[in-house]
Amino acid sequence: MNINYKFITTLVLTVFSIYLVFALNTEGSERILLNLLTFAGIYGLSAIGLNVHFGWTGLLNFGHASFMGVGAYVTILLIPHAAGREGEFSTNGLPLIIALIVGVIAAALFGLLLGLPAIRLRGDYLAIVTIAAAEIFRLLVRDLESITGGVYGIISFSDSLQNYRPDFIDNLLTNFEFSPAQAWVGTLAWILIFVVLLLLKRLNNSPWGRALRAVREDEDAVRAMGKNAVWLKLQSFMLGAGIAGLSGVLLAFNYGSLQTTTFVPLLTFYVWAIMILGGVGSLMGPVFGSIIFWVIISETDRFAVLLFENANGQQIAGVRFVLVGLLIMFLMIFRPSGLLGKKEELLLNVK
Repeated sequence: MNINYKFITTLVLTVFSIYLVFALNTEGSERILLNLLTFAGIYGLSAIGLNVHFGWTGLLNFGHASFMGVGAYVTILLIPHAAGREGEFSTNGLPLIIALIVGVIAAALFGLLLGLPAIRLRGDYLAIVTIAAAEIFRLLVRDLESITGGVYGIISFSDSLQNYRPDFIDNLLTNFEFSPAQAWVGTLAWILIFVVLLLLKRLNNSPWGRALRAVREDEDAVRAMGKNAVWLKLQSFMLGAGIAGLSGVLLAFNYGSLQTTTFVPLLTFYVWAIMILGGVGSLMGPVFGSIIFWVIISETDRFAVLLFENANGQQIAGVRFVLVGLLIMFLMIFRPSGLLGKKEELLLNVK
């Protein structure tokens, strides 16, 4: 019998991580777990999109937050909302489902727009271009206050999603301290992860998926076989960007407001840490990696208190940065392939 020890080990680590939430928090552990699983679902979905870029095609994308931002802003601006300094509520808008589809398509098209000039670059040059594109997007959103609300952000749009919330969620959470609104967002995030993974599994086993992996391994050989490597990379960029846009919409609804500070470079590196932790190229890796990662993040307060007496928000944020950096360093040293990944997936031709 073929036993998958990697999967069993990963499952045990994930269950142990969830157990730590209850062990370290005597009060409010259920509420903390709900918050953790909601963020894990949203960021896990984004990491799946990044895995399409890096794990499948070998594209060093360090501007993933911009794809999430495009999906979020386009969707939110198309539904009833209040934006800007005055915060006047606009009742005009599209139904949420249509706005969501347009937002995901917009994120995919932004991936195409970014990919057209940048996709021919290799390695660190592509990474630099994607970082710059993400910052340009963030600054544009900040400066276009008349459209995006600028630094004042966008609010009063959550009802467009919460109106679809089933009554049984409210009934189930009556005796708990859970937020029904957040529970609904978290539930949708994990449903979408399941649907996206089913789709990607089919694509991964298709000739198209094998062609992407061939591009990752040896782009010149793919060209020699008569395949259009550039177009394959653009398709990968669009697919991953669309998935990221979907996760960005969920992140906005989870916060209940949309700010320019939401889609900063740190968000991209959180997603990178999740993908590396779960395993590059693995379909299920980002899912488990996201849960374990957010257990570490959720317990940052405790580490900060140990290091600083009466730790303030800035110190806690600093400890969080250190933890993410150390996590990536230790993974690269001791487990470069991640929990479910393969070592060869990290071998890239980036000349």
